[in-house]
Amino acid sequence: MAEPNRLLRAARERTPSRQCPQAYMAREEVADAVAQWIAEHDDKGRDVAFDANHLGKLERGSVRCPQRLYVDALCAVLNATPAELGFDSVAKLTRPLATAHPGGEHKAQATTEQLTAASPVRSEQECNDGSADRLPAVPEEGGTPQRRETLKLGLAVAVTPDILDRVLSDAAAEALEFTQLTALSAVGQGTLDHLEVVVSDLNRAYMKDSPDEQFIVARVYRSRVDELIRGHHTLKELQELYVHAACLSELLAWLAYDLGNFRTAQAYALDSYTYADEAGHGELCGWAAHAMAAIALGSEDPDRAAEAAMHGIAKMSASHPLAVRLYAHAARAYARLGQREPCKALFGEAQQLYARLPARAPRRFTKDTGFHASYAMAAYPASAYLWLGDFEIARTQGEAALAALESAPPDSRSPYAQAQTRFVLATSLAGLGRPDDAVVLGSQALTSTRMVVPLVAHVRDLDRALVSRYPKLACVREFHEQYRHVAQRSTIVKEES
Repeated sequence: MAEPNRLLRAARERTPSRQCPQAYMAREEVADAVAQWIAEHDDKGRDVAFDANHLGKLERGSVRCPQRLYVDALCAVLNATPAELGFDSVAKLTRPLATAHPGGEHKAQATTEQLTAASPVRSEQECNDGSADRLPAVPEEGGTPQRRETLKLGLAVAVTPDILDRVLSDAAAEALEFTQLTALSAVGQGTLDHLEVVVSDLNRAYMKDSPDEQFIVARVYRSRVDELIRGHHTLKELQELYVHAACLSELLAWLAYDLGNFRTAQAYALDSYTYADEAGHGELCGWAAHAMAAIALGSEDPDRAAEAAMHGIAKMSASHPLAVRLYAHAARAYARLGQREPCKALFGEAQQLYARLPARAPRRFTKDTGFHASYAMAAYPASAYLWLGDFEIARTQGEAALAALESAPPDSRSPYAQAQTRFVLATSLAGLGRPDDAVVLGSQALTSTRMVVPLVAHVRDLDRALVSRYPKLACVREFHEQYRHVAQRSTIVKEES
């Protein structure tokens, strides 16, 4: 694999986004800015083919020497010099003719030796005779090493026609070898098709099957994808493998979260984001950031949740329903921090994006992303205002979220979401002086077929609200016993996982 251009990526990630506060520039934003800069400064009016995919190739090192126009534009957008972005004119002259294939590497080395032996170093006088092709003066002592270094700086002007002809002949053979290497693969379309089916099936079964069994299966496939990434493949196949790796790691993050291992969940979510980013897949970055934000909130780290949500927003198109959920996630994080104004502002941003969503939303693994955005616009404010102590707003939003779930198509009715919404609504009712209704809703939620570890935190919050306000009520004491049983079972699950 090519050596990544870490300087270019670092420059982008330290440049503040002009679209999303508290985030750095996404690839799409940089590409748009580059195209705009070229349109304004290129006096030849050339067409621009620069996009986020091209920028991804530059950051991954797949393309090392872009057009000078692109370099100038990147320097202007990122406020850096070519050297600070990893584009060095000397590196362009000295890069080897072959590096990826053992035979090519041997030929490149032999060619360098031929050039060293056959091409004399010009004297200082010759280098300053008014010629436009000047070479720096080099001490005569030391012989070959000095000549070789000089040739690296002036290869194009130091070779003789005969040697250049031999170099070009070798280069033709090497180019053919490079082309043949792109067809060498241990992957194949059948493997990629199989992985696509597996990823789709695992995600469709996520809410139905046992999380511990799914985790084992998904982990096996994730390991297999890693083996394929390390093996022989074409560049196109590598990008597809990165996408599958990101999808499987996102699923593993959610499964680890359900099993109560938040550290493992965060590790897989970060892995998913990293591979999605390397593949230049902004939407996948958004889904991984969505997982990171949810997991961080579940592990009571709202600062990290807000940061993750903002990273996802920087990668997403404003017309995608996931952008709505990410803004709402950020709002929840600020509510958890007790910061009311940023919370309200971010919910306002989410509402504006939601109002502009296209009528037909994309589907993901057969799920309607548009419905989940509408659910989030009710459910996320419910939990946020519950944390802020605004029980009436939390109740109103919770009832709207529960009604949306109950009227949704069967494939969109998440047992986890239904239980979580009931717990949040019940806790708000407890705060409003309605303990009987709160216990009824809480008891219904306890019968969920998806009573995973993160839901236990919601049961705990409801139990605390009931016990602290109505300790003498029989229904409250009964619910407290139910909570103790669930909490004990959750501890066993966490120890087993």
